[in-house]
Amino acid sequence: MQIVTGQDARVAAWMFEVSGSAPMLYNLAVGLSEDGGETLSGGIMFTNFNGSDVEVHFYGPGLLKSRAVRTIFYIAATTFNVNRLTVHTRKLHMARGCIKLGAEYEGRIKRLYGPSDDECDSGWRFVFWRERIEKLAGLKRKTNDVR
Repeated sequence: MQIVTGQDARVAAWMFEVSGSAPMLYNLAVGLSEDGGETLSGGIMFTNFNGSDVEVHFYGPGLLKSRAVRTIFYIAATTFNVNRLTVHTRKLHMARGCIKLGAEYEGRIKRLYGPSDDECDSGWRFVFWRERIEKLAGLKRKTNDVR
């Protein structure tokens, strides 16, 4: 798998198209390619950066493996230098994955994906704290490092 950088608009447009999501403002979009960058097979998008928190979105059937996970957390720690990384999902397997990676469950959000209060339009919110972000990114914090 190759990481595709510097092509944010291309990656974002591809992610919106293949996932069926409505286009949104984004801070950074990174592609994943299995053929040297010609064809995208996955993407990572960061949105809603506020100086302390950024939200991550991932699309790539079968690609959320250790290298992609490390890339997500490395970008969150080094590019955005965040204290927290937020994930919203309505997919049970993604929620289980977040918990397995050490995320903290923050709650259920009604009407996140649609107009009703039903489960199908609700999502779960998870947060990864800075210490966990650094660990998953493979970064080592110095004992006296206060950031």
